[in-house]
Amino acid sequence: MSIFFKSASEWTKEHFGKRIQKVPIDGGFSCPNRDGKLSNIGCLYCNNKTFTPFYTNEKKSITEQLQTGIDFFSKRYNCENFFAYFQTYSGTYAPIEILEKKYQEALEFPNIKGIIIATRPDCINQSVIDLLLKFKNKTYIRIEVGVESFDDNVLNAINRCHDSKTAISAISMLRKAEIDTSVHLIFGLPNEPLNVAKFYAQTLSNTKANFVKLHHLQIVKGSRLEEIYSNNSNCINLYCLNSYIERVGEFLSYLNKDIYVERFINRVPQDMLIAPKFGEIDENKFTQMLCEYMSKNSLFQGIYK
Repeated sequence: MSIFFKSASEWTKEHFGKRIQKVPIDGGFSCPNRDGKLSNIGCLYCNNKTFTPFYTNEKKSITEQLQTGIDFFSKRYNCENFFAYFQTYSGTYAPIEILEKKYQEALEFPNIKGIIIATRPDCINQSVIDLLLKFKNKTYIRIEVGVESFDDNVLNAINRCHDSKTAISAISMLRKAEIDTSVHLIFGLPNEPLNVAKFYAQTLSNTKANFVKLHHLQIVKGSRLEEIYSNNSNCINLYCLNSYIERVGEFLSYLNKDIYVERFINRVPQDMLIAPKFGEIDENKFTQMLCEYMSKNSLFQGIYK
């Protein structure tokens, strides 16, 4: 438990009384920014393989992936209860009958206490909301919305193919339906405004989202950003460890006290990470350094408004 910010692990213990481990799975979904509906080149920074666990494979059933994932995580963390986490691409981007079948298969697996679904703002509509409400009556549901930025200049620069209005509307629909919502944001994207931390924190707070997940921009192999960076590394301003800690500290200082924080960094396999490199800094070490920084500067979540 941190005195400087509210962590998602605190929320889980408050609501479930114990640790619940996310088990990422690949539902075989696509993305409208890759399949030609909006674009066929995807977001500038994206390579899904950088955060895909070894056992996930769209050719395997949901049940097979959950079995392998639970075997792995139960031994690693000594846990017995799990969330099925539809992590890969856009987890609400398919016909409703297909979504329902995949969610139901996950829910029927033993010791699954809820379903978490990662998706894009433009893949949330009333039909999806109605389906989620159907599952909300059976289990815990959380939607993780990949907003990435609330600044339209940034969204255009990364070829996100949706605007901030679409993101805010999607979050509003989910919250109106009382579906727990987590917002994913990336710091350091091209065209990032100078006051980004305060702006993002205040905008996010106004949406009434329940959770936020953060990470800094990373140049990864297989992304279009890799080619740009290799041709001119000076054209992209990447955070160093200390500057990112300062940015996160500022963000938390303006963030509504009711929002829980899921994560601060994204761990990319070292053989796929080009820059920046924080060494052996994992989530726990980063959190420790962040808390030390906030203590030194008399900061805590929501101190500013």
